[in-house]
Amino acid sequence: MNEEEFLEYKETLTRLLSEYHVETLRGEQISYARFLTDVMVLIHFIQYRIGSKIKGFLSLYQVFSPYFTTTEWFEKQRNKIIEIMSLNDLRLYDFYRGTVRISFERMAVEKFGGTNEVFIHRLAHNTSLQKVDGKKRTILQLGVPSSEKVDKFNWVAIRPSQLGITDRDDDSPMPVFIQQHVLERFEERIVFWRGYVQVYLGYVLSKAKVNTILRNGYFLLECFLGVHKVGYFVITHHMDKWLVRTFLFLTNDGTPEGNKLKKITHLEIPDKQFLMLDRMDAFITYGISEDKKLRELFEKVGCSSLLDYADELRKFVGDPLKSPEFIHRYLFRI
Repeated sequence: MNEEEFLEYKETLTRLLSEYHVETLRGEQISYARFLTDVMVLIHFIQYRIGSKIKGFLSLYQVFSPYFTTTEWFEKQRNKIIEIMSLNDLRLYDFYRGTVRISFERMAVEKFGGTNEVFIHRLAHNTSLQKVDGKKRTILQLGVPSSEKVDKFNWVAIRPSQLGITDRDDDSPMPVFIQQHVLERFEERIVFWRGYVQVYLGYVLSKAKVNTILRNGYFLLECFLGVHKVGYFVITHHMDKWLVRTFLFLTNDGTPEGNKLKKITHLEIPDKQFLMLDRMDAFITYGISEDKKLRELFEKVGCSSLLDYADELRKFVGDPLKSPEFIHRYLFRI
C-alpha cells in the first residue's frame, strides 16, 4: 500500500468511526470513535481494575455492568464496529494488487488495555491467464481470508452436487475463479464497491448447499446486499474449474425477474438502458417507490428489493428525488 492509499484509508476510517454510533440501553448515541476511546477506558476500569477501592463502587458497578465486555450488548456493538471498519477494506480492493485486510487484535474491543492500533495487510491474489470464448483473459482464484492467519487465503472449492448437479460420477471439488468483468459490472450496476464480490461469493460458496438456478450451460447464483436481492452471478464449468463470468442486475434479460418485466412491459435491452432500469441509477434518481403503479409493477415481477435498497442508498444521497413521470409514461404507453 502506497502513502496515498494509506492516507485515504486513514481518512475514510476516521470518517466512518465518527459517523456511525453505538446506542446505549437508554437510547443515547455515542460515536464509534468516542466509544473506542473514552468509553472503553471507563468500561475496562470499572470492570477489571477498581474493585471495591472507591466509595460507592457497588452502585457504579451495577450501572455499568450491562455494558461489560462479557455481555450480549457489548458483543453486538463489537461486531457492528468490526463490520463497519471492514467496509473500509473493500474500498481499496484491487483485482491485480490484492485484497486489503485490517487486523483488530490490538483494539480495545478485542483485549483489555487495547491500544486501538490496527494493522493493514494486502493479501496477494492468485491470478492466471485463461482462454475464454477464444480470447485470453485474466482470471482470479476465489479465496476467503483465513480466520487463523491474517495474510492468508483459504481457497474456495465446490462440488458439482453443491450446485445441484447430481448426474456426474465425479463429484470432486473444483476451484472457483472470477473474471474482472464480473467486478466491473457489479460496481457499475449496483453502485457498491467491487471488493464486496469476493467477500460475498467466498461466503456463499463455502456453504454445504448453494442455491442456484440451472440454465442451459450455466448457473445463476443469487446476489444479496444485506437483505436486498440485487441480481445474479453467472457461473459456468470451464475445464477443471468453475468460472464466474458476469453479473446480471435483477432487471436484466436472462434473470427470472428481468424476463417477467420484459413479458409484461415488452421492454427490450435498449429500452432498459435508456430508462436506466438496467442498473440502480433509475431507482436512486427517481421516486419510483412513490408512484403507486410503478411500485406495483416492480413488486409484481419480483423487484421490490431494488426499491428497498434504493431507499437505503438514498440516506447517503443529498439530491432530491426526480419525478418518475417519464418512466411511467414510457412503461404504460400513456
